[in-house]
Amino acid sequence: HRYLRRPRISRRTLYRRVRQVAVWRRPRLVARGDPARTAVVAAIVKRLRLLPPATAVWTADETHVHLLPHLRSSWTTLAHRPQIATPGKNRQLTVLGALELTTGAFRYRLGRRCATGFLALLQQLVTALPTAPAVVVLCDNDSIHHARVVREFVAARPGLHLWYGARYSPHDNPTERVWAALKAFLANTATTWPGRRRQVHAFFRARSPGQLLTTAAPWTSPWLPTSYRQNFWKGA
Repeated sequence: HRYLRRPRISRRTLYRRVRQVAVWRRPRLVARGDPARTAVVAAIVKRLRLLPPATAVWTADETHVHLLPHLRSSWTTLAHRPQIATPGKNRQLTVLGALELTTGAFRYRLGRRCATGFLALLQQLVTALPTAPAVVVLCDNDSIHHARVVREFVAARPGLHLWYGARYSPHDNPTERVWAALKAFLANTATTWPGRRRQVHAFFRARSPGQLLTTAAPWTSPWLPTSYRQNFWKGA
């Protein structure tokens, strides 16, 4: 009201007018982005087009699951607000996983966020489709993906290729949407630590490859050429 030099309208009218064009909300944190993102994405699309038929293309990522439950809005009666018990001490578990972009197969493991855990996941991906002429793993630029033991593991296997997406661009990775579904599945549930681990296993056991493919929506990823998107629509 003071900023507008006290216009000749009531404060209530001013409030209604402001509400028509604005809302009171917190800002949202966003990744600063990679200046070279366009070039990096274009290079991935170009390399994907050159792959031989029946190549296994995986998108790998990691997420963290906590004993303290994630809280999400849910339907409840007007007179009752749900209460979720907090654990005495919070604990954290890393879920490392990868989605195969043509079949919807998903491989994951529970452990710690370290190069050894990612190395074990790579071993799972190599053995999952032994007849594939090549195995490509798309991931972000996390330090564990650049570790020396990982580079040595990839160099020792000519058919395995590890490609990196643009920095600060997590939404390019379809696996991120699988993690979002997992967090929604675990939300608002108070349980023991062994129970939390069982919930993670139950989430993946209850979903078919087609359902995971639909959840990940890989055809929306800029990594994939148009031909891949058409195949994904059919698969989903």
